[in-house]
Amino acid sequence: MLSDFTKNLTVYGLSHAAIDASCAAVAFSLLSSKSITNEYFIQLVIMYNVIAFGSQTLVGLLVDKYRCPKLSAISGSTITASAIPVSFLSPLYAIILAGIGNALFHVGGGIISLNLTKNKAAAPGIFVAPGALGLLIGTLYGKSGSFTAWPLLIIIAILCALMYYTKYPEINYNTDEKINTNYFESIILLLLMTIVARSVIGSVVVLPWKSDIFLLATLTSGIVLGKAFGGIIGDKYGWQKVGVISLLISAPLLAFGAAIPEAAILGIFLFNFTMPITLVAISNTLPGRPGFSFGLTTLALIIGVLPTYAGAGSFLSQSPSVFAIIISSAIVLYYALFLYSKKLNF
Repeated sequence: MLSDFTKNLTVYGLSHAAIDASCAAVAFSLLSSKSITNEYFIQLVIMYNVIAFGSQTLVGLLVDKYRCPKLSAISGSTITASAIPVSFLSPLYAIILAGIGNALFHVGGGIISLNLTKNKAAAPGIFVAPGALGLLIGTLYGKSGSFTAWPLLIIIAILCALMYYTKYPEINYNTDEKINTNYFESIILLLLMTIVARSVIGSVVVLPWKSDIFLLATLTSGIVLGKAFGGIIGDKYGWQKVGVISLLISAPLLAFGAAIPEAAILGIFLFNFTMPITLVAISNTLPGRPGFSFGLTTLALIIGVLPTYAGAGSFLSQSPSVFAIIISSAIVLYYALFLYSKKLNF
């Protein structure tokens, strides 16, 4: 028999992949079918990102208040599923539904993953990791020209049933745990700055070889494994050491080796180590507010892509800029985790 820990990680990890695949498939099927223009597609993608990532802080507050992470995950999956047939009727409503569903699922699943192992980064990293694989699969499916609703609808229905029958862990909603308020704001701000920097890099680094499907799949695997192993290795050897060293090594690889697939994929793998570390550090700094904590990290992600939307991508994508941003984020992360480890009283 599988343990509840394994069941939850498996079900919610697979669901994460399915939800992200569905959202990507809906978006790119609209473009592939030529039902919308390229300009309108870009507008819809921006709208989707703002809804899906920007709203999770508010969603997290509500889910924390009503203590309903499973309901949030299942309802989010259902709403995402509804976006699939709607995409054949209304691109705008489909994107709105996909964004809302994505936000609800991520908050619910994120809360559960954060509470599978107290104060540890491994489980949240494993939960988040399959999302990148789902995005790749969904993008390819949406672009294929043979997009149909029923395969994704069946997969989501099965996963919703599994989520319903899987017993989730006890959730920590105790907001009375003591923290050192002298450093509380600094820790949160510095950790969020690290996440913003990671989002900036993810949106501006140019990888000219991504058109090769094999290399793209390998790159995606690097992202998935980086997020998963970042939490596992960080828990074992220390978040500060693993997070900072992985960023420092990734900096020259991504800044000066982006045109070399082997260097860039290794850089991306290491660069993603910090994702579960920063997520859990923020959650631990905000005890009893797992949904709000998860939402803060996704809000930081959407803030990180704003410079690209504003037209600064060409400057930020230059090698010196990429190198400076990653090195700066390593310094910020070092100081954030220094304050976290020395000044918080858990």
